[in-house]
Amino acid sequence: MNQEGREQNQMSQGRQGGPTEANNSAASGARASDAGAEAAENGGPDVSEQLERDLEEARSKAQTYLDLAQRTQADFVNYRRRIEQERGEHMRAARGETLAKVLPLLDDLDRAIGSMPQDLAKSDWAQGVGLIGRKIHNTLQSMGVQRIGEPGKPFDPYQEEAIMYEPSGQYPAGTVTQVVQSGYSLDGKVLRPAQVIVSSGPPAQAQG
Repeated sequence: MNQEGREQNQMSQGRQGGPTEANNSAASGARASDAGAEAAENGGPDVSEQLERDLEEARSKAQTYLDLAQRTQADFVNYRRRIEQERGEHMRAARGETLAKVLPLLDDLDRAIGSMPQDLAKSDWAQGVGLIGRKIHNTLQSMGVQRIGEPGKPFDPYQEEAIMYEPSGQYPAGTVTQVVQSGYSLDGKVLRPAQVIVSSGPPAQAQG
């Protein structure tokens, strides 16, 4: 075969191979497209799951922050309640100290009123002094101060001090027969115990 024939043969083979290569390229592109579509389809659930995980993490953090805020608020409420309680205790202690200094003066006034001569008891002056004493006691009572000690009441060792036991035909044993010095309490707390005389029972029983 001459040179011209060989060139024609090569050109013919080249023309026959062209479409085949094009077909192969098209097939490869189709497979790549299918693979991309499959990857996209497979990637959909992964994105959704990631979103779910992110959302769950955000919810967990939000709950954590909420719990922290609630604990902080509870701690603040407890702190404020404790401060108010301590302030109240300090105020009661200060009032108690002040009242404790006033009580001896009140004792003197009560003794003066109680020992007033009969010929002066009904005078305007005596009535005025008695009125002042009652007003002082009423004012103290409005402040939470209560008098302790009353004849005929059972003896209370937590609020009263027995300075003497003596037989009594009027009161049973363990009963206050006489208040020597009144006691006082502030908001239920004893400022000063009452000094009292307590019955030891009927005279015959006491001697026996």
